[in-house]
Amino acid sequence: MTEIGSVTITVLVENTTERRGLLAEHGFAVLVEARGRKILFDTGAGRALLPNAEALGVDLASVSAVVLSHGHYDHTGGLKAFLEAHGPVDVYAHPDVFRERYSVKAGEEPRSTGIPWKRRELESWGARFNLERTMVMLGPGMFLTGAIPRLTEYEKTPEEFKTRSGSSWERDIVPDDQALVIHTARGLVVLLGCAHAGLINTLRHVRLVTGMTKIHAVFGGTHLRGASTERINRTIEALGEFGVDLIGVGHCTGFEACTALYREFGKRFHCMPVGTVFSLE
Repeated sequence: MTEIGSVTITVLVENTTERRGLLAEHGFAVLVEARGRKILFDTGAGRALLPNAEALGVDLASVSAVVLSHGHYDHTGGLKAFLEAHGPVDVYAHPDVFRERYSVKAGEEPRSTGIPWKRRELESWGARFNLERTMVMLGPGMFLTGAIPRLTEYEKTPEEFKTRSGSSWERDIVPDDQALVIHTARGLVVLLGCAHAGLINTLRHVRLVTGMTKIHAVFGGTHLRGASTERINRTIEALGEFGVDLIGVGHCTGFEACTALYREFGKRFHCMPVGTVFSLE
């Protein structure tokens, strides 16, 4: 696989911000710049993407593709506003991205958690969907993983994630969850939306499909918020397989997991509030 010389990753949407004039929301979006191309990875929940891009001086007009890591509202909610501002664009996702999704908890009304719009609405606003279950090349040295096998027994999706099956509820394991991978001279860079497939499942799958063992950097959400201490510890222990030099996490990672990752990685660990820029050579 072709190596990419330099990569810039700019955080446009995240749960936190440390700078005046930027908005935080429960969501995630980053802009990836590599080989003269700009790719928007996720779009946040809907209110922060465009204002933050403008405040940061980020030109979204030259974005050539959008990637949706999975079909939850906090990663897809900004797609309408982006399309209205940008115009027609290729959108890459897994076919199950349009599943009807809910959070169902005892004693509470079911809460919709899926994409806020129908596919036909998004297409009318300019989305050109490219829906694939397997790996997709986005260009030299850059690809989407497609569906990720669930092989690690301790990496489970939350019980409250549900999808409708007729009049009953079924467990939603978020089969559309996928990652974006970039091949650099220092190793692979992996971008996660929420890693609903599991952080370790994802990295092992990336290693399998590329034949490469070195993961240089990992960025994004890991959905370890609310995870047991055992799962967090087992995840961190398993990270030792990959030789990760840099890890930047946020969004759905949670305080306990962030603290544990900081203890393990020290200066190699980073939070990623809105406005953070990672420049990789």
